[in-house]
Amino acid sequence: MNGLLPISAFSRASLISANTLRAYHESGLLEPASVDPRTGYRGYRAAQLADAAVIRQLRDLDVPLARIREVLAARDPRVTRRVLAEHRERMLAEQDRLDRILRATDDLLAEPAPVTPAAVTERTIGPVRVFSVTAAVRQDQFAGFLDEAFARLTATGEAAGPPGALYPAEYHDEAVPVTAYLPAAGGTDELPGGRFAVAEFVGPYHDMSAGYRALGAWLAGSGLTIGGPVRENYLAGPGEVPEDHYRTEICWPVQLLED
Repeated sequence: MNGLLPISAFSRASLISANTLRAYHESGLLEPASVDPRTGYRGYRAAQLADAAVIRQLRDLDVPLARIREVLAARDPRVTRRVLAEHRERMLAEQDRLDRILRATDDLLAEPAPVTPAAVTERTIGPVRVFSVTAAVRQDQFAGFLDEAFARLTATGEAAGPPGALYPAEYHDEAVPVTAYLPAAGGTDELPGGRFAVAEFVGPYHDMSAGYRALGAWLAGSGLTIGGPVRENYLAGPGEVPEDHYRTEICWPVQLLED
């Protein structure tokens, strides 16, 4: 192969499987030096082993392929350091998230004391005039969307109540329409009134599932079901109180359960 390594030998020398090398070729991350037009056999230069080593090291750190492509294209130590620093921050944030999940799971297993229906009240809430912003958002984008939306909404005028958000009645993993709103006397939109089951949750947003469990426990056997988008009213949040003292009012519109 005119001094080139066949994919089998390059695979062994780089410690990257042939299937992965083919995938890297298809994605444009590590293209072979030559591809036989008749047989499709791939050939690699020995010098490409250095790039393969960089890719392997970064993949061991779970650096995304797009960021690895950036490193290889730049071939600049400053770019490499920046990419690794950004990835380190993402890894630390992910570790914090996993630690929170593990602590919450340990608490549930050690003290299986479910929240009680007494934490929930039933109320009639009237229509509310609001300014609002709606977008299709994934769960991991909620915080960023709400921060940006509330910054825009507060510029529209004086608020007549705490900011809030509407979420679909049924939980979804994919992007869903989320509406951020700010109550205001001159609001251009209106939240409908009705009958609501309400739970006030105190604590960090990432622990708010306890409030949802309380509402679920209250709803079970009540003869009622969720009748529309659920609301979260952020009574006290970032910049106002410490995280453990965040106060969120979770409101489920309810209606009679049809047989």
